[in-house]
Amino acid sequence: MGKVQVEDIKKLRAKTSAGMALCKEALEKSDGDMQKAIEYINERSDVIARLHNLTGAKIGLCKLALEETEKDFEKAVELIKERGWNEPIEPECEKGNGIIDAYLHGTDQRLASLVEVKCKTDFVAKNEEFKEFVHELSLQVAAMKPKYVSKDDISEEELVQIKETFLKETQAEGKPEDMISKIVEGKLNKYYQENCLLEQKWFKDESKTMRNLLDEATTKLGEPLEVRRILYWEFGK
Repeated sequence: MGKVQVEDIKKLRAKTSAGMALCKEALEKSDGDMQKAIEYINERSDVIARLHNLTGAKIGLCKLALEETEKDFEKAVELIKERGWNEPIEPECEKGNGIIDAYLHGTDQRLASLVEVKCKTDFVAKNEEFKEFVHELSLQVAAMKPKYVSKDDISEEELVQIKETFLKETQAEGKPEDMISKIVEGKLNKYYQENCLLEQKWFKDESKTMRNLLDEATTKLGEPLEVRRILYWEFGK
């Protein structure tokens, strides 16, 4: 298909509450078919967490809405609204409930990481499980040195440059023309997994990604969590 239109990306985001990059990827993979793009997103992210983030409804009610609508995201949103289960997302979340966690590595103290995570309420910000989750992110940043929180944070300009680099590498390797696009896509996915915190495998358990941990924490704590900023700092570098 041709270039994905920004309006279609916005429309898909409104329908799914997924990130812009994932919406763009879904439309590209589905040749612009909106329904297939929604299915693509649902297979790759936590539907219940997104439904909760979009409507403010409690996790249990989101699960019930999905069950009653046979996992149709849009119908679940409408059902939640019809039954009055949706709760307004308090603006205080945007004002800054959440915490910053700092990790200083080793006795020589030459490596540090910082992570800022927002939540909806002060109650969760003071919750020990929330604090443990944020600290786990700090440990991950120190261990794996991600450059971005997620692939959504990579600018369009940077992404173009990265893709061009991978394309030139693949062409220089003399790969068959009909395989080049798939190889470049594979290199790009590997880049995300190595450089984006939420796409990385958890260094303590590689069967999970950090996005899995975020989704689990969101479900467990019962409100939307957002990893806002990360910092990795090594002495002399």
